[in-house]
Amino acid sequence: MYYDLLPYLHCPTCGHAPPVLLAGREVAGEVLEGALRCEHCGRVMPIIDGILDTIEGAPVPWTPAQLTNYAPTAAWGYERLWRRQALSLLSGQRFPLRDELRLVHALLAPDRGGLLLDIACSTGLYARAMAAGSTGSTVAAVDHSWAMLREARRYARREGRSISFVRAAAQALPFRAGSATAYGMGGSLNEIGDVDATLREARRVLAADGRFVSMHLLAASSAWGRRLQQMLATGGIEFPERAALNRRCMAAGLRPAAQWRWRVVEISLLLPVGIHLAL
Repeated sequence: MYYDLLPYLHCPTCGHAPPVLLAGREVAGEVLEGALRCEHCGRVMPIIDGILDTIEGAPVPWTPAQLTNYAPTAAWGYERLWRRQALSLLSGQRFPLRDELRLVHALLAPDRGGLLLDIACSTGLYARAMAAGSTGSTVAAVDHSWAMLREARRYARREGRSISFVRAAAQALPFRAGSATAYGMGGSLNEIGDVDATLREARRVLAADGRFVSMHLLAASSAWGRRLQQMLATGGIEFPERAALNRRCMAAGLRPAAQWRWRVVEISLLLPVGIHLAL
């Protein structure tokens, strides 16, 4: 965790900000070992191997889809074996990862500065893309899996990206209200558990001019596709209809401003209700 994240944090237990950094070990501005302490309620949040752990008591879905993310082998293979060709396989057309990251980067506009979040980050693809395209910003990647966060930190260090890594649930983020200018989520909304709480929490942390970009999967239109999705649903993966998901976003205070769909793959730009953006 880097020092520049501190002003954006609050205690996820009592909501007071910011917690105080207790003495720890650091290298080149990154706190590797230590803790944060809330001066109001006394909660202590450890920093282990450079990762801030705030997940205590937070809601994490115990589904097969989520439990898989805890395995080090899954974290190792996620980006190397699956993610780079995932959208090509799911969309039925050539859709390289670089094209996805280019679109997500353009929509999030990380060069605007401020706090840039990659939520349910897995190996931190969106976080690294944001860090590569901005200067003077604070980038944080959040996940509930130690294995994914450790793999994400290895990737970031290899590429020389200063990204803070935080263990937290998407429904209980340790960030101040209105603190994030960019909020990215790549492929995780389908298995996040409580989608409505996730969307409400995203709205809470977004700044008035903040942008939320989600890549997710929608309900299939073909009979065989729906059968496959029904089987996957038993493992904790949800495939919503676009209209139904948009209604849930609006109920959380997030307006779908632009959407692109390729078969079951969708990338959505969500803005706080009342904010309009010319694309």
